[in-house]
Amino acid sequence: MTEVRGRTPGVDSARRALKALLQFSEQSPELTADDVAEGVGISTPSAYRFLSLLRELDLVEDNGAGGYVLTPRILALADTAERSMRMSHVLRPMVERLSSVTGETALVIRRAGDFATCTEISQADRSIRLSFRPGQTMSLHHGAGPKALLAGMGREWAERYFDRLENRPPPAERDAVLAELPLITAQGWSQSVSEVDEDVWAVAAPITVSNRMVAVISVAGPQYRIGEERAARIREEVVNDAAEVSRTLSTWRE
Repeated sequence: MTEVRGRTPGVDSARRALKALLQFSEQSPELTADDVAEGVGISTPSAYRFLSLLRELDLVEDNGAGGYVLTPRILALADTAERSMRMSHVLRPMVERLSSVTGETALVIRRAGDFATCTEISQADRSIRLSFRPGQTMSLHHGAGPKALLAGMGREWAERYFDRLENRPPPAERDAVLAELPLITAQGWSQSVSEVDEDVWAVAAPITVSNRMVAVISVAGPQYRIGEERAARIREEVVNDAAEVSRTLSTWRE
C-alpha cells in the first residue's frame, strides 16, 4: 500500500517559496517574476517577495535583464544530492551482503541534527522487529549505532547535546555514556544489548570520509543466538565493511 503524505500545517509561505524555487528547470533556466507567479499560482508582488528571499539566501540572482537564474550555490546542493545518491548505490549492496553473511539485520544509520536515522536496512530474519526503520529518528545516546555517531562528534558536542535534550537522562546515565565515547572512538566500534529494543544485541562501526564520520554500519539481532564467538565474527565483518566503504567513498573526494 502506497503511503499518502499529507500537507504539513503552518508552512504555507515556506511551501510557496520552495515552489518558486522549483519552477527553475533545465527547460526554464531563466524566469521572470510573472513566470513564477503563474507557475506557483500567486500574485506578481508575492512572487517578487519570494524571489527576494531566495536572493537573500543566495539561491537565485538577477540576470540583469529582468529575469532570475539559479546561483552556483544550487550547483553545490546538486553535487551533495548526487553524492548522496552515489553513496546509496554503494551502501545498499553492502547492507544486503552483510545481512546475508551474518544472518542478521544490517543497517546504515546517519545523524540528522540531534537524532539518528536509519537510511538503509536489510533484514535476513523478518520475524525480528526492530525500532529502527528507514526515516525513523531515534536518540543519539541509546544503541550501538547512535552512540557511535555521538562518539564521532567529540566530547564537547556530546555534552552540549545532553544539555539540549528536553527529556534528559539521569546524570548517572549521561556520565556513563560520556565515559564510553572515548572507548568507542579508540576501538573503532560500538556494541550494545537491550538499549533500543529489549534482548537485541547490536554492533556498529563508523564510515568516515576525509576524517569525518558520515554514517555508521550496524548489525543487530536477538541476543539469545549471538554468543561471544559469533559476536566477534559479526563485529569483524562490520568493522571490515565500514573500512572498505570508507575507502571507496574517500576516492570520490580525490
